[in-house]
Amino acid sequence: MFAIPPLKASYSEDIIAETYAGVVHVQMQDSAEDLASFLGVLYDPLGSAYKRFNPDTPVLVQGTLKLAIKYECDALRARIVQNLEADWPQTLAQWDARRVESVLLKSEHSLQFTGKVNGLYLDDRLPEPASAIRIASDYNVSSILPAAFYHLALLSTDADWDAYRANPGKHLRFGARTARWRLLDKRDLMRLVHGQKLLAAYTRDIGTDIFGLRCQRGGKGCAKARTECWRYFQENAPISMDDPLDILYDCTRLDTLFTDLPCTTCVGDVCSMAEKKRRELWRSLPAFFNLK
Repeated sequence: MFAIPPLKASYSEDIIAETYAGVVHVQMQDSAEDLASFLGVLYDPLGSAYKRFNPDTPVLVQGTLKLAIKYECDALRARIVQNLEADWPQTLAQWDARRVESVLLKSEHSLQFTGKVNGLYLDDRLPEPASAIRIASDYNVSSILPAAFYHLALLSTDADWDAYRANPGKHLRFGARTARWRLLDKRDLMRLVHGQKLLAAYTRDIGTDIFGLRCQRGGKGCAKARTECWRYFQENAPISMDDPLDILYDCTRLDTLFTDLPCTTCVGDVCSMAEKKRRELWRSLPAFFNLK
């Protein structure tokens, strides 16, 4: 990019048409904002170390990534992609680790009257899915799309990044999560709706696939206990019912949630089947959201 030949004056092949303070003026088609971001990273590489879980990261790196691809700065592109991937799990184990961190952060914020920790709401300390989807779709960072779409599928369209920040005390104070919905295009929204429909069906099937199985030992009370467990999830965890990965996780630890349990064999069967269904669901996310 720095080898672009300067314009020559029309009346001479030896005189440069434009200079500024003695420096050659080169006209470029890139926006000033994108170019400033790009050059800033080139001249100050350490300054591009974005904070982990910063919800603004996709917005901040968009211009730099665009020009890194355009001018074939592969090392810079790889570093930006690495930053993005660090915030969005690519494996179920990574998703579970992020889940634990999120639960701890939520607990920390719930203890504060203002809902803030170090001047930030919970939503300011965790990745934001819509901007992640936008940059991943535009610049082929497909590795983060399944997790970003799954997270977005758990949010209400009313939970808008800008709208909630206009009155933060109403929602953000209580740990609400938001998305920059305006960044999504029609294709993104169609993928989201398709995925939400399949996730809802997957959640409904948990009642049959896991809690509808017969006791291998013929225990008389097992069927009732299984039914009661499933009813508890439906009635007492309405938010989690939108999150089949979370529901299935709870199915693997029934002994920590209930006192009236099926027999040991049934509990083991439920746990084993739930783990299997979780792995299956995670592998299916690209297909659920039409990412393949």
